[in-house]
Amino acid sequence: MFRWLVLSSLLLVNLSMANTNAEESLVVLSGNTPVFSEFQEDGTVEGYSVDYARAILTAAGIDAEVTPLPFARLIERMKRGERVVATGIGRTAERENKFYWLAPLTANVIGIYGAKPVNLTALASQNKTLLVSVMRGDYRAQLGREYAQFEMVEYDTWTQAIDAVLTGHVDAVFFSEFGMDVICKQNGLDCTTLSRQHTHDIQYSYIAMPKTKANKAMADRLTKTARVFAQTPAFDELVQRWLPKLTTISADANEIEGVIALGRIEKDESNVSHLWVITNLEPLFSERGQRGKLKGYAIELVQNILQQANLPTEILTAPWQRIFVESSMKPDVLVFSLARTPEREDAFYWITPITENAYSMFVRADYQGDATSLEDLPKGSRIAVLKGDFRQELVKAAGHIDVTENSWDKVVMQLTNGGADYLFLSDGGANIICDGLNGACEGFKKLFTYQKATTYLAMSKKGTNQALVNKLKFAADNFKQSDEYRALYSKWLEAYSKKTSLNMFEQDGVIVLGQLE
Repeated sequence: MFRWLVLSSLLLVNLSMANTNAEESLVVLSGNTPVFSEFQEDGTVEGYSVDYARAILTAAGIDAEVTPLPFARLIERMKRGERVVATGIGRTAERENKFYWLAPLTANVIGIYGAKPVNLTALASQNKTLLVSVMRGDYRAQLGREYAQFEMVEYDTWTQAIDAVLTGHVDAVFFSEFGMDVICKQNGLDCTTLSRQHTHDIQYSYIAMPKTKANKAMADRLTKTARVFAQTPAFDELVQRWLPKLTTISADANEIEGVIALGRIEKDESNVSHLWVITNLEPLFSERGQRGKLKGYAIELVQNILQQANLPTEILTAPWQRIFVESSMKPDVLVFSLARTPEREDAFYWITPITENAYSMFVRADYQGDATSLEDLPKGSRIAVLKGDFRQELVKAAGHIDVTENSWDKVVMQLTNGGADYLFLSDGGANIICDGLNGACEGFKKLFTYQKATTYLAMSKKGTNQALVNKLKFAADNFKQSDEYRALYSKWLEAYSKKTSLNMFEQDGVIVLGQLE
């Protein structure tokens, strides 16, 4: 758990102020899970996940009102979309886009535990099923139904589900290794005859919030606070306080990169991730030097994050069209610098922000019209935009003609040479690119700002292991709190100041281009 960590005095002051000046409150729902969330006789709740949620809310200046609920009722309450937070929510494919995932809590091996070997292939060939118990409302009830060989039997508690196996009412229980240790020890059950007969996966539990428009601002706030908190000594103290209690139940319990790992997580070399890192060339931030070597702030930032995660990987380049095809079809594709838009929100895991910029519509100096949106422009307007960029789809969706090129300097020249009536570019991009075009942009003016946007280091979702995502997020947060990060952005900001007149500065782990209104 020893991590090098440098926190600015400003961060410490902000956290301290948040601890003492809470003006808001938020309900935290918590199920009854031994050690993590245990109901007390006086109606209170104690445990690691509850303390973690309280700590995050406190750091954000919010009072936590912890409400204990049976897990099935907790899930039903979350489905209503209320402004609540819940602990211990398993992150599954079925739930992925229904919640904001604020902070990871545990990584747990889940599988089928019973007294007899389980051969899924043989069961399928013989058209037989296995009676499998699970706690009512738990996410494993749904996972179990995805196995044609399982017939799921739901019980009100995990004690009942395990006892059903021991008494022969069912063949096995679908649970976690740590959970088996906890329930068997706390309830005096002799589970020595039960062992893991089939491994389903390593599942992560999270502190989560219902995914609604009304909850987005709060979820963003808490997610950011949680990622900062996981890098502080206060988080280390929290883990050290609860880890001894966890290890009395399972000696394998440990903290790994901000997550409590539970049970024996065996490394399977055949499933080692083959990470693919790819970027589109962007002026200054990711470009090729004279000998073809990639250089720029974004390049070095990603290289440092990969090094921090112990995942050094070659960075490849490709047009955006290919990047989107590959990331939609393959797991473990790490992409940068990708603008985070509503249309892409659920298609990627967003690892860490890189730049912040304003996207605008530009015209030639002699333009006489007026507009404040794409819809205000005359239908069928010719708009220059990078091929494969998200703005190309916006142009077409608004009924205009997309005039595309494979590089931004050629896109800009379309407006200069009259091939397009408008140029859809970022404020920072216009400044940087035009600085290198020897006056080709002279007389350009901004017609309107379309939106502000932040670019990210992002990961493809399809088939990507959540452990890899968490590892990269933790590495990015860790690196951005270091002296090395401060030296990195300082070096590049100084270099850029000599190449462009565009004002740039670093703020909260992001390079801001220009003055955002």
